[in-house]
Amino acid sequence: MLDNPNRIPFYTKNQSYYYDEKQKDFLDDLEKFTDKTKKKSKDEYWQIADAYLKFLKKDYKASTEILEDIKTNNPEYEEQRKRMKVLNDIVSQPKITADYENHLMKDYSEYFVEKEVKKDSTQSDYDSYYGPVPSTASFLKDVLANRYFLQGEDGKSFLMSNKLSDLQYNPNSSLVKSVEDFYRKPNKSQFEQQIIAKNINDVGNIDAFFSVIYGDRAMRTADFEKAKSYYQKAQSFTGIPRLNYEWTENNQKVTPRQYGAGEYNGFRNIPDLVFGHNVWESFQSADTESMSADDYSQFPFITKDMNKLELADALIQLTTIANGKDEKAAKANQLIGNLLYNTSILGYYRELFVMDVDNSNGGKYDFWNTDKKTPYKYYYKNFLDTSYIEPDNFDLAINYYKKALALATNNEQKARILFQMASAEQGKYYQYEAKNQAAIDYSDPKYSEKSDAHQKQLDDIKNQKFRTYFAMIKTQYANTETAKNLMGSCSYFSYFMK
Repeated sequence: MLDNPNRIPFYTKNQSYYYDEKQKDFLDDLEKFTDKTKKKSKDEYWQIADAYLKFLKKDYKASTEILEDIKTNNPEYEEQRKRMKVLNDIVSQPKITADYENHLMKDYSEYFVEKEVKKDSTQSDYDSYYGPVPSTASFLKDVLANRYFLQGEDGKSFLMSNKLSDLQYNPNSSLVKSVEDFYRKPNKSQFEQQIIAKNINDVGNIDAFFSVIYGDRAMRTADFEKAKSYYQKAQSFTGIPRLNYEWTENNQKVTPRQYGAGEYNGFRNIPDLVFGHNVWESFQSADTESMSADDYSQFPFITKDMNKLELADALIQLTTIANGKDEKAAKANQLIGNLLYNTSILGYYRELFVMDVDNSNGGKYDFWNTDKKTPYKYYYKNFLDTSYIEPDNFDLAINYYKKALALATNNEQKARILFQMASAEQGKYYQYEAKNQAAIDYSDPKYSEKSDAHQKQLDDIKNQKFRTYFAMIKTQYANTETAKNLMGSCSYFSYFMK
C-alpha cells in the first residue's frame, strides 16, 4: 500500500507544463543547499525546510527525526513543526485502521475540524480570483479519503468529501452499496461518527432513498421482480433531495425543493406515455408533443399515472403475457422494449432510473464515460464535477423487440418495431464510437487528413454493423404507412431510405 502509485501525495515525473519543455527536478540540489545552510545558520527555518524536503522525498522517518530535534520559541515555527509531524505520521501510515482512527481523534482532532477564518479584503480578492487556499484540515481529509479509496472502503472515502444526498447525481451501484454499508455499520469509531457520518445529511427517509436507487438499477437491467422488491421499501420516499436557491438583495436563501401534486419526484407521477414511442426527437417539448401512446386497451394495469412500484408491477404482468405466442404477447414484448428504450440515455424519459428530476441535458447523458468501470482514480473529491452511471444495455430492449417482431402479423406494427430496434441499435453505435475515439495529436501536420480518415472508418462501420434494422425496413416494409410517416418525422431515416 505504501508503494501504490495513486497514493497521495504523489509525484509525477516528466510532467511538462509547456510545449516541448523537459521537466527539471531541483529537489536534490535544494536539499544540498538547505543541508549546508542549516549548519551555518541558527535559524530553525532551515531545519524545518530540510524536514519538508525529506517529506517530499517520502522519507518520513528522516523528516520526523529532524523535527524532533528542533527547539524553538518562535510560535509560527512551532506551529509548522507540529503540522509537519502530523503530516509525517498520517502519510506514512500503511493502512487506516479503527485503532489509528482513535489515535487521530485523541491526538489530532483539531486538524479535522474546519475553523471559520475571518478574511480581510486582500484575502477575499485572492480567494475570488484563485480560489481559497486549502487548509491543513482539508489536505488531511484528502489524504484519508485517498487511503480509504485505496483500501476499498469507498463509502468512507465518499463521505469524507461529499454529502449522502450527492449520490443522486451519479448513482453508481457499487459506490451506493459501500455508502449504505457504512451507514448501517454498528459501533462506528469516534472518528467515523464525528468526521465521516456527519455528512449523512437529510434525504428524507434514508432507507427509501437507497431503495429507490437500487430499484432504479434493477429496472435498467430489466430485473422487474427485483425492482418491485426494492420499490416496496421505497413508498415513503419524499422526493429527490434537490435544493431551491433564492437570491435577495443581501443574501441567498436555500430551501429544500417541495414537489407539486402532479410533479415527478423520483418515485411518483409517471405517465403511461413511458410505454409509448417518439413522434419526434425533442427533449425540451412536453411529453404529449414528443411522445405518442400505444394501444394499452389489452393491458388495463397500465394506468394514466403510476408510481415506480405500480410501474414495476405492470412490467411483471407484461412479462408473463409476453411469454405467450399470440398477438397480445407480441404487443406485450413491444411495450417492454419501449419502456427500456424510453428510459435509456436516448429516451425521452431518460431521467426516470438515474435519480434525476427531468430530462434536461447534463453529464449523466454523455456517452464518453461508458468506457470506464469508474472514472475515479484517487478518491471521490469533486464528485459532482464528474458524471458516471453504468451504461445502458440496449440489447435488453432489442431482445424484447425481436420477440415482438417474431410474433407480430401486422406489417405496420412490424415496421414500427423495426424502427424502435434501429433506435436502440443507434445507442449501441454511440457507445462503440465513444470507446473508439481517434488518438491523433493536434500538432500532427496530417491532423485533418487522419481525422477525416478516422471519421470515414466510423461511418463505414456504422453502415456495415449498426444499420441492421433500417435495412430491414427498407427492403421489406418501405411501402408501409409507418415507414412513410417516419421519413417525415426522422430526417436520419429519410436520408437512409434515399
